[in-house]
Amino acid sequence: MYFKLILLFFSFLSLSQVVLADSATLNDGATTTSQQNIDGNDEFLTVTNNSTLNTSATKPANITGDTVSVTIDSGSTITSNTVSIFADDTSDLTISNSGTISASGIVAIDVKGTTDASITNNSGGQISATRNTIRISKSTSNSTTGLTITNSGTIEATNDGSAIFAADSNTTATIINNSSGVMTNSDSSNATIRVGASSSITNSGTIKNDVGNDAIKLYGNNSTITLKDKGIIVGKLDALLRTGSTLKINHGAGQSYFYETEGDFTLKDLDGNQVVKGSAGSVGQGGSETLDELLSYKSLNIRQFLNRYKDTENLYDSNGWGETYSSYLNRDSHASNLALEYDLFNVGANLVSPLENSDFILAFEAGIQDFERDHKINYQNISAGLYFPENKYLLNLDTFIMGGVTLKNGERTILTNTTSSGKLDIDSNYQTFEIHSGFTKTNPKIVPNIGLSGSFSITPSYDESNYFSWRNRKVGNVSLFFTDKYNLMSKNDKKFNLGWTLDLRSLVGNKSQIYSINGTSATYNQVNALTREISLIANLGYEKKITKNGKFTAGISSKNSNQSVKSLSGDLGFKLNF
Repeated sequence: MYFKLILLFFSFLSLSQVVLADSATLNDGATTTSQQNIDGNDEFLTVTNNSTLNTSATKPANITGDTVSVTIDSGSTITSNTVSIFADDTSDLTISNSGTISASGIVAIDVKGTTDASITNNSGGQISATRNTIRISKSTSNSTTGLTITNSGTIEATNDGSAIFAADSNTTATIINNSSGVMTNSDSSNATIRVGASSSITNSGTIKNDVGNDAIKLYGNNSTITLKDKGIIVGKLDALLRTGSTLKINHGAGQSYFYETEGDFTLKDLDGNQVVKGSAGSVGQGGSETLDELLSYKSLNIRQFLNRYKDTENLYDSNGWGETYSSYLNRDSHASNLALEYDLFNVGANLVSPLENSDFILAFEAGIQDFERDHKINYQNISAGLYFPENKYLLNLDTFIMGGVTLKNGERTILTNTTSSGKLDIDSNYQTFEIHSGFTKTNPKIVPNIGLSGSFSITPSYDESNYFSWRNRKVGNVSLFFTDKYNLMSKNDKKFNLGWTLDLRSLVGNKSQIYSINGTSATYNQVNALTREISLIANLGYEKKITKNGKFTAGISSKNSNQSVKSLSGDLGFKLNF
């Protein structure tokens, strides 16, 4: 009995030795120089515990069996002068690397005529060779099919080769480069990735070659490239002389990009952005799409200011009224409408000086419109006009008219394969001219006041420093609004009130805009859901008499709309002698 137990113990011990004919575990932390021949089915090779498999033979790991698994743990290595892992006419091979697979000669991994193989390079894993790092080739009797390569580490060709190289146009592969994955080659006229027919490449990480060389080359027909998330591509996308090639882009709604391509691709943007041929380009339309919204916010600001001014105008004659304000506004994104999320921060001042039959208005505003996809617009506005309280020439309605100019400068970062970083910072400087007008019928206390306003703006031209431009963008709005205010507290020297406004806005005129990406024209059509807005505004106001002839006011307003717009603003006002 004891003899049998001792015999069984030594049998298990023999399985952990460094060199085995079939399955093997290398775990002693030393360098092993014997070739590992994995020639049976359902066998394995594991290199762990900071071990190294490095043999003078061409193939340190020589795999000819089916359903074989090869595992290299973190800190461990398989390396050679030529081919480090060689699989020939196998099926269901699994290679999982968290350590290092390298070849100072030709190839780190060669899958020759394999079927349904899987190579996973985990985060921190390194696979490198001086030529073609992972080679996909055809055996005498069989093309490689069903290969899946998933990379979260680094796959690198250090000389004139490819990180992944299809030697035959009939080989197929699925390549997934995750967000932490990097695939590169060095100073190479060869593509970083070359795949055969009916293959697919999905990139969320980094695939780099030199600018002007190929990052990805489709070596067969009917293959697909998908660019996702914030993934970086440096180098051309090449489908020259191939048919059925598809380029899918999934960077998110509103993300701007420009990719240089060669050959004929079918272009698809999976987020609904409009992709323009002449290579492949798209641009977030926030700068032009939201012009009507910003116009309506400005009109609403003017109307609310005039309401506050009217409440104070009978304080005493021949003196002006001034206020400062600040506001924050957020609009949520809407994928089906291609509405981009943005935050709007602004500060400003409104001033009024009474004239003989009207009041002169002067307004200043500065702000930042910050979109979700690396696009920001800074602006400064100055406007001036006249206010006619109880205009006797227009049915005693309160009327106003104002005109102004907004100076804007934009900053945008686009994804592109034409720079060494895979990104490009571009800028723009342009002007928008606008006019606002409206009237309000003041009703008895139990009936809300009602009014109608209109706004119009024109942006003569827009040019970014690279790729994107448009001309003569005209925008018009009409708003029907109801408003009222209730005094919650009223004493000789102070008041506290609650007010509300219901605003129904609609864009009028042309909803389309012709624009250009790298000289190729396209048309953007603003959907109806983005041209009509119903807004409800609630505000609290406080005013206090601070001198015999002076008054201080403060207020806060909150807004919500059917376009998922929420805002909060505050104002401070003073009765002043100008």
